[in-house]
Amino acid sequence: MKSFILGLGTMVASVTIGSLLAFSSEAWSAELPLQVGLLKMLHDIYSFLLTPLSSALGAPSLGGGIYLGIWPLIIWIVSSAFVGLLTGEPYRAAKIVFTSTLIIFSFWIFSNFMLYPVRSDNLAWLSEVDRLMSDLFLYRSLDIVFFLAVPSIVSATAAFLIFYIVSSRSKISELKEEQYPAW
Repeated sequence: MKSFILGLGTMVASVTIGSLLAFSSEAWSAELPLQVGLLKMLHDIYSFLLTPLSSALGAPSLGGGIYLGIWPLIIWIVSSAFVGLLTGEPYRAAKIVFTSTLIIFSFWIFSNFMLYPVRSDNLAWLSEVDRLMSDLFLYRSLDIVFFLAVPSIVSATAAFLIFYIVSSRSKISELKEEQYPAW
């Protein structure tokens, strides 16, 4: 259980740090308290990560805006491969990465409902959340499948490669010991 939580923290931290380095988020104004500004910054960088397939194909970011290119895709693949290489067990690596993508996705959804009422009036925030959700769920539904499935597959593949390399080296050393026994 401890290694699962450690892997989960590693995945979420690597995705967050990678997206912070790749995407410059606008600074929050003096009107927003520090915690709300931090929540807005995390919401913005996770918004960029939710559409890796559309971004790689040339679509603007979620809700309209800037073109991100292949950066979201690279961040997901590198972070999930890193976790897969650290764990060395395909099943555990896939489970860790899938859980962390669900955590990031859930955080993004819940942060919509926490941030938009602070920034807008009663009806405007509902229409903004509706626009974002319909943009993601109706027009970019393949992105949801993509960022839930592909990072898990990449991490399981990386973990399998490490597992295969370690097991083949141990088999080679066992064969050498059988051929040349120690006196």
